[in-house]
Amino acid sequence: MLYSAIAMKGAEVTAADGTRVGALVDAYVNTDSAAVEWLIVENAAPVRLFPVSAIAEYDAATRRLRLSMSGEVARDAREAPDGIPVRMPRPAEAGGGELHVLSTVVGYIVEAVDGTVGQAEDFLVDSNGFVVRYLVLDTRNWLPERDKLVPVQWIESADWARGRIYLKITQARTRACQRASAGTHLPESGPAD
Repeated sequence: MLYSAIAMKGAEVTAADGTRVGALVDAYVNTDSAAVEWLIVENAAPVRLFPVSAIAEYDAATRRLRLSMSGEVARDAREAPDGIPVRMPRPAEAGGGELHVLSTVVGYIVEAVDGTVGQAEDFLVDSNGFVVRYLVLDTRNWLPERDKLVPVQWIESADWARGRIYLKITQARTRACQRASAGTHLPESGPAD
């Protein structure tokens, strides 16, 4: 299944034994692989980071995310850095690179190779491995069809300082992308590259 990253925010996070761990605040994504690496979970202070490998299941209907660890282990999870930085380096032993808070990219202007095509509205995350598969592109100021699904492989780069995402494709190819409704959960067989 593909899940809306924005719709997942605020989901209740529980441990394997049913202990409430907190609410999902956001996630850190590897900017090289588009893989979600850490969940940012808040239950008063401190905010904790849980590796995506700790996810046992996510139920979109109830907006509950269950971890594979006990409540006792969850209480000792890694604390998030103060202020939850938007970007931070990945440890060298994890391959280096950079992590970025996923939802902060929402609202970025999206540029095709031949001009602006809209704004980043959401991202669709694959339940298989929790990898970001699609950018949901709001095209309402450019096309009558409001949302388009753009495979993340078609993202060339991002300019964090200017709030822009650059695509490897043209406006015409963007226009041909499948329509989507942001905030919805789509079956894996839904959008095609």
